[in-house]
Amino acid sequence: MMTTVLFDLDGTLTDSKEGIFKSLEFCMNFYDYTIPPVDILQLFLGPPIVESLQVYCGLSEDEARVTYKKFQERYGTIGKFENKVYDGIIPLLDKLKREGYTLGVATAKPEVFAREILDHFFLTPYFDVIVGADSNTGLIHKEQILEKVLASCKSITSVNSHESHMGKIYMVGDRKYDVEAANLHGCVSVGVTYGYGSEEEIRSANAEYICDTPEDIGDILDIERLLASKEINIR
Repeated sequence: MMTTVLFDLDGTLTDSKEGIFKSLEFCMNFYDYTIPPVDILQLFLGPPIVESLQVYCGLSEDEARVTYKKFQERYGTIGKFENKVYDGIIPLLDKLKREGYTLGVATAKPEVFAREILDHFFLTPYFDVIVGADSNTGLIHKEQILEKVLASCKSITSVNSHESHMGKIYMVGDRKYDVEAANLHGCVSVGVTYGYGSEEEIRSANAEYICDTPEDIGDILDIERLLASKEINIR
């Protein structure tokens, strides 16, 4: 059986805060809305921005959608590259790819932006599956996105191993949305504290594992692989 590791993008693979914050300031200045303080802007990192504009800025749904289009003007040209890969991520992906894991990305960021960012940082070749949000098809929330990723991974597993049964699946992310979606779909939830969510948020969402660094993720997978091999040998 093949083991699969799925990653969130913002706050897990890359630090995209600068581009998102500057693009939020750009669109809100354009419409003369009050820009929230940094601690509130931090809450925009993870969930759909249209929803966050309504929740944290008091905009109507129509106002939020119009404002988001202005956000995309800047983010889609400049903001998406005001970004950097976290230290330790590339060595982790190298290790997992070398050891034969199936790797995927499940992000609530629009898929077109996610793919451009992964291409820009030369991360695309590591991943077998990449799924992001698509408002045109109603694919918006993390649990929906993860469901689509899992269906794609099942197809890959069937082709590569001639089996319909998938091995263990890990979902790695920095916010409660990642953990909750993982738990909902029966994945092993791995929360990371180096991104945008707090340890308290991740614990409250019932993450099975909590990691402070990308290296910790690799260590957990090594331990789980060792335990699995011992279980197989005992049988």
